[in-house]
Amino acid sequence: MAKKPVPRPTRRAASSQPTETELELLEVLWEHGPCPMGRLHEIYSATRESGYTTTQKMIQVMRDKGLVTADSTVRPPLYSASEPQERTQRKLLDYLAQKAFGGSAKALILSAVSGDRLSKEELSEIKRRISRAEKEGGKT
Repeated sequence: MAKKPVPRPTRRAASSQPTETELELLEVLWEHGPCPMGRLHEIYSATRESGYTTTQKMIQVMRDKGLVTADSTVRPPLYSASEPQERTQRKLLDYLAQKAFGGSAKALILSAVSGDRLSKEELSEIKRRISRAEKEGGKT
């Protein structure tokens, strides 16, 4: 009796996560709003070396991944981030918690606040947000 092949795990979740370069392009879109390719490239390449066709290819890959949308009803088309910055950040944190911290948000947060990485102002803001979450009841 032949063994059934074991299906390989899908890498779809990992591939849909934005890379560092893709996050930089998303930052441009979040900060400046919908942009035609020329303007997007102009802003992006002002702080890093990138040719126009490279930026264009990266945006196409990001469209394929669902990270960017294009409004083709206008000329030139306007490119936008598919999701708000906060939602993308939360997805990245969830992904990081799953991959690096065994799914534990607690372990991720404890790692983030350990050591001397945070200023007193940042620690105060974290405390305020924890207090707010406690008042709202947290996740049950």
